[in-house]
Amino acid sequence: MIRGIIIGHGEFAKAILKTAEQIVGEQPEVEVISNKGFSCAGMTEKINEVISKGDYKSTIMFLDLPGGSCTISCYSLLKYTKDLKIISGVNLPMLIEFFMLRNKHSADDLVCILAKKGRENIIQLKCKNE
Repeated sequence: MIRGIIIGHGEFAKAILKTAEQIVGEQPEVEVISNKGFSCAGMTEKINEVISKGDYKSTIMFLDLPGGSCTISCYSLLKYTKDLKIISGVNLPMLIEFFMLRNKHSADDLVCILAKKGRENIIQLKCKNE
């Protein structure tokens, strides 16, 4: 099973996980990390600590914002953790898709599927008359 790590500002990571679990059920092998109270260096240390736990072949990390402190903290880890995949800009449809497919695809294939799912679910609602 591909492990998931959700990282975000404040309570975002915890909230999006709990919301997804209300839809698809409780999920094993998922960690959440908040940037609350951490510097970038402290976040990098915390993320590295979580990554080092357990013996996982593959991990996909989901970040709330491209370019935010969470992303900056993760970027340097790519050099040292070859199997780590990072997706920035997570949304609920993407996370649900991850939970539904993480036992069926490799991490490399799944990242492409999830990025596509995330983009496809960003839409503008319009009146039918427009």
